Amino acid sequence: MRLVLASTSPRRSRLLREAGFEFDIVAPYSKESILDDPERTVVGNAVSKARSVDVPTGSLVIGADTLVLCSGEVLGKPTDRKDAERMLMLQLGHPQDVITGVCVLERSREREFSGFEVSRVVMEGDRDGIESYLDTGLWEGKAGGYGIQDASGLYVRIVRGERDNVKGLPMTLVKRLLSLAGHDYPDRTPSEGDGICGDGTLNTVTHQASYR
Repeated sequence: MRLVLASTSPRRSRLLREAGFEFDIVAPYSKESILDDPERTVVGNAVSKARSVDVPTGSLVIGADTLVLCSGEVLGKPTDRKDAERMLMLQLGHPQDVITGVCVLERSREREFSGFEVSRVVMEGDRDGIESYLDTGLWEGKAGGYGIQDASGLYVRIVRGERDNVKGLPMTLVKRLLSLAGHDYPDRTPSEGDGICGDGTLNTVTHQASYR
């Protein structure tokens, strides 16, 4: 069964490849929207992305969407440097939830399997670190204006949840949804930080999933 990633995100592609998956990449043509409910937002956007790509019948399509929720504000991708600076200043020293919605669309029977994952993180640093990070341009195209994998003057500590989720694709949830769709997946050694709380104890991650 052909596996398709409806995303041009290099981070999501890398996570799938590191997990041992073979897949094609097709850019989605849907427009991201922000609703009042962040979980509904990411799942809805993930479904729209999966539906938007033109692939042969029999394909399994993975769509994903990530946002950051901090101090009651939903943070998507910054529009420019000033917006990225505002987002980073808001997040500095404040707990935030990184929420990723995932949809697996089975083209042959038009079945959809979807869910979301939440990770809590805390960003540490100062204004100089933010300015230094903004100068790199790495904030572009990233929810909340940062990437946990980026080398910078900012440090993002995971308090609860998966590191993969903060990178943009929660692999435990992806595997669960693919399994529901009948797709076998390869064994994988977890990434550093997967399923580990800030105190070093194992964390039981709760996944919200549905299918139709």
